[in-house]
Amino acid sequence: MLYFLLQADATLFFGRFHSLIVHLPIGFILLAAILFALSFVKKFHFLAKSLPLVLSFSAITAIISVFFGFLLATEGGYPDGSFFWHRFMGIAVALLSILSILLILGYFDKKNSGKSLQSRMDILFIESEIKGQKKMLGLILGASVVGVSITGHLGGNLTHGEGYLFAYAPEFVQNIFLDEELDADLYEFPQDPDSTLIFDHIIQPILIQKCASCHDAETQKGGLQVSSLEHLIKGGETGPALEEGAPESSELYKRVTMDPKSMKFMPPKGAGLSYNEITLLKYWIENGISRELAVTNEEIPEEVKGYLETAYGLSTRKKSHYEKAQVAAAPEDVLDGIRKLGYRISTLSDENNFLDVVALKKISKEDLEALSQIKEQITWLDLGEAGVEDAWMDLIASFPNLTRLLLDNNPLTDKGAVSLAKLEHLETINLYNTEVGDSTLNSLASIPSLQRAYLWKTKVSKELAGKLAEENSVLKVDLGIMEEEKESK
Repeated sequence: MLYFLLQADATLFFGRFHSLIVHLPIGFILLAAILFALSFVKKFHFLAKSLPLVLSFSAITAIISVFFGFLLATEGGYPDGSFFWHRFMGIAVALLSILSILLILGYFDKKNSGKSLQSRMDILFIESEIKGQKKMLGLILGASVVGVSITGHLGGNLTHGEGYLFAYAPEFVQNIFLDEELDADLYEFPQDPDSTLIFDHIIQPILIQKCASCHDAETQKGGLQVSSLEHLIKGGETGPALEEGAPESSELYKRVTMDPKSMKFMPPKGAGLSYNEITLLKYWIENGISRELAVTNEEIPEEVKGYLETAYGLSTRKKSHYEKAQVAAAPEDVLDGIRKLGYRISTLSDENNFLDVVALKKISKEDLEALSQIKEQITWLDLGEAGVEDAWMDLIASFPNLTRLLLDNNPLTDKGAVSLAKLEHLETINLYNTEVGDSTLNSLASIPSLQRAYLWKTKVSKELAGKLAEENSVLKVDLGIMEEEKESK
């Protein structure tokens, strides 16, 4: 029998009976406390006679419960703090149960030690002879009730997760007993949506919240940690927890999506991952388990975007540079002077100081140089049909916050236009009806932020535009081919 118990599977088999047996001492202790309280009433004196039997059962079942609890503990995967106090209080309750039956049996009463159990019980519970032993028994039973309540609460936390008891309590009760800051602290998002990463800022906190009690650095149940992507890739005793691009082959995904009744289901305690959390996890694994995958990725399905926006209040729209950056306001007298040169100037938003500048006529190089006074503030610049030349491109390329640039219908070639690759925040460019070619497009394609390039009636080849469309899903090159075909018909 001992050999059988020492085997790991047998230990856990018997250990899991702990959750069944533990209810017996709870019931006997509460029953003993009720009988003891009622025995103070004269017509219920007779109930005291059942105390030795009830307390004997409470002591025996408490000892058995503690034994099976030790067997269950070999499974591991329990938070150290709650586990220590649950075990400590469980042993304390068992000792109190033993102490109470010894007191009833007269083990500490030398004076009446030779008398029968019935005689000692009569002496102990006669109203006119309330002895110190009776007071002591009351204290022990009171401590047992308190102890079994605390032990049960801690056991519930271990089984169902922290806060299980008060999860549906009124709000004022939750405010007292639940630590809301823990979950809130797990989700700390950058102000820039482009910097909000699906793994680091969402999936990782989900796994820490729901899986770390069994798979942190201390417990490492099954040899697995969920504290970092590196640990997940390394996996545990069953191998890597993640397989790039293959959710169905990833052990982590399989465990959180299997039948909750299965012994291998994760997490075994507390609430499992929700449908939306599982959908997000699947999408992330399918897309290469990349740490760099952001919530603003254009390929994210609408279902996942909706979940991110509603559950976490995140914006899945990629913000423009001018929506994230801050610049000082341009002096009004400077703006007035530039307007007199033939420019229309307006602010983009009341929330920032960025400007939209449009040339209303042909300009000179000196007119363009005047814009250098507000080059920090200009983010949209329209110089279409303004007579801009190749030699001016270096000046335009020095405007650090340009996100939209219109240079259509100007005598521009690759000689000058390739300089525009220095505009690191450029998102849209229009070079319609210019002489630029493949060299310019290749240079522009190196700008990570560039999303649209309008290149109708230029020397850019269809072959290069098609190649870039395959290589860069973000950049859309518009050659106006469809419009030209319509016109030819």
